Amino acid sequence: MKEKTKKILLWLLDLVINIAIIFILVIVIQKWIIAPFDVSGASMCDTLNKISGKCTNTYGEKIIINEAIYLFNDPDRGDIVVFKVKEDGDPEEKYFIKRVIGLPGDTVEIKGGYVYLTVKGTKDKIQLKEDYLNVNNSGNTKAYFSGFNVFKVPEDHYFVLGDNRQASTDSRSCFKSNISISCKDHPEEAFVKREVIRGKAWVVWWPLNNIRALAHPDYPELKTVQASSASLAEK
Repeated sequence: MKEKTKKILLWLLDLVINIAIIFILVIVIQKWIIAPFDVSGASMCDTLNKISGKCTNTYGEKIIINEAIYLFNDPDRGDIVVFKVKEDGDPEEKYFIKRVIGLPGDTVEIKGGYVYLTVKGTKDKIQLKEDYLNVNNSGNTKAYFSGFNVFKVPEDHYFVLGDNRQASTDSRSCFKSNISISCKDHPEEAFVKREVIRGKAWVVWWPLNNIRALAHPDYPELKTVQASSASLAEK
């Protein structure tokens, strides 16, 4: 009888240990490696949340975000990132998902419906070619405030925009859905701190007919300028 009780206790101990290990692994994976995320709203359409050919204003696609990538690397231009900021005076932070446009040290200008970049370390202002924008948004990126269309990105911060430029609350409005003069008074709120970026959007896994990896844009027009600048610096 004692031997049987001992076997049962050992079996229960083994079960508890295995459950604990699984629980810890799940926490570690979700905290530092990958995590699920539900996309809400149409601010990233057509890239995200286009269901049955239409942009949805509610919860739609489900994605996996790669959290481990930013443990060893900084966000790159073109990355679709998930982060938390406060919106419209709400005391609690809210999750946003946007595309990184300006890196630390860049100057971003919105002019004539297009985004222009002066990359850190260069002098030329280059129009950003954004092939991921749909026909309604291409050439239709507008500043939300008159005279507030040039953004100098501070160190350790990022300038982000939604792909649906006509329906996105982003760096242009300091993440305020109700446009007010306060954004012009506090331009530093237009940028996302490196420390609040949780991860990079990686894969769409739901709905099943929308499963895909999210592509990363190349921006060859910027690579040419950066290569020329580096060549001049070496001379």
